[in-house]
Amino acid sequence: MNINFIRIIFTCIALLTGIIGLLLNYVECYLPTLIIRTYRYGKYSTKVYQPLVAKIEVPKGWFKHFYAFAAPASSCVLYLVICKYFQNIDVPKNLIWMLNICLGPHRKPLVSAESTFIAALLITFHCWKRFYESHFVNIFSNKKMNISHYAIGFFHYIGTLICIIGESEGFFEDMNVTFSWRRTTYPQLICAMIFLISSYTQLKTNFILRNLRKDKNNEINTTIYKIPHGGLFEYVSGALQITEIIIYLTMSIILWQSSTFHFITIWVLVNQVSTAVLTHKWYIQTFQNYPKCRKILIPYLL
Repeated sequence: MNINFIRIIFTCIALLTGIIGLLLNYVECYLPTLIIRTYRYGKYSTKVYQPLVAKIEVPKGWFKHFYAFAAPASSCVLYLVICKYFQNIDVPKNLIWMLNICLGPHRKPLVSAESTFIAALLITFHCWKRFYESHFVNIFSNKKMNISHYAIGFFHYIGTLICIIGESEGFFEDMNVTFSWRRTTYPQLICAMIFLISSYTQLKTNFILRNLRKDKNNEINTTIYKIPHGGLFEYVSGALQITEIIIYLTMSIILWQSSTFHFITIWVLVNQVSTAVLTHKWYIQTFQNYPKCRKILIPYLL
């Protein structure tokens, strides 16, 4: 039986996120509190208490756990990629067994060694940058999130790393690969540059949000909310979301031959669009002087 669990899981997560996001935007008043409180978190969380959901909520600051896991895990994947492509060291059989379970025993080597190396290098850089942001830049409020958000965060990075190598040349039993820089294409290099620029822009955006947490005495106050200005915030409310979308779209182009990674990108797209819409609505409802020219996600358009 050839079942690709990664496709199934992220298709279900994307559909569920998209459907609930649409319902919240159009018919939230008719939804039960259990669904609303489960989905909403952070600054746009609901104040209505729901005893069942409250028991399975965790601090929003636990977001940093994702990157405490993802940064070392991505480094291990990059190490395996380097060992295979540059030193021709055999991939551990336990890893091949795990990939067969997650992507199906009939998975195929669709992605070139060059594409895999670039993707592994970029995702490792991004995960360590997010580790730095979450541990040393972001100032988390005392708000909470549902444990489902916490679990999905780990699923996301596990699935992403599996997809990068799961359909790549060399990550199959008794398969030798020849790596050549000459097979690297201009679109891949351009996407890598856009990826890095978006990741850097995301870092700058987080510094802007950090400064909003400071009061008049320049002391940190986790309960302060202000209108962000500067950078992408001059154009859109979802500055973090648009950079995350660009990051995964460029990864999809680099791994274009993959049949599974694009399901990760679709999930990211649905989740980030839903988050950007909720963020924009919260800013408008919270601040009467919120800039009317500021769009949700795409400057000047949407």
